[in-house]
Amino acid sequence: MSTPAGAASARPGYGWVWPVASVLLRPATLVTFGLVVGALLPMSLLTTGVSFCPFKVATGLPCPGCGMTRAAIALLHGDPATSLFFHPLAVPLVAAAVVIGLADGWYWWRSCKPGAPPAPPSWLIERVMLSPAPWVAIAVLVVVWLVRLPLFVLGNWVY
Repeated sequence: MSTPAGAASARPGYGWVWPVASVLLRPATLVTFGLVVGALLPMSLLTTGVSFCPFKVATGLPCPGCGMTRAAIALLHGDPATSLFFHPLAVPLVAAAVVIGLADGWYWWRSCKPGAPPAPPSWLIERVMLSPAPWVAIAVLVVVWLVRLPLFVLGNWVY
């Protein structure tokens, strides 16, 4: 198995582990894997059973992200109405995951050219984290939660 130029020297002593991990742990690989697994999970598995949310188990109230997994799975199954019912932010979440996966995959493919230095797996995540995007996402999540929480307390919303 040949390694990309500079990959073995970037992590001396790791042998074949570093080149394999640098491909498997890329955002493009992880996003693709997550979306495929989500699309393969049956909806009946997610709509029945107990909640695994520690906040909801401890307080009885839903957290800001409650329903996000079910919403993303419903969206991946092609049911946008159910997705919006479970959590309205699943559509932007899945869209952002696809954009991040495509951008990272494109950048990695471009860096695999002979003589080009290998792209680190975290280049895109580092750029996103240095932008205002995480703070905007947190603010939007809290606003949606503050709208949905009274509806849950009044019995008009099921998480």
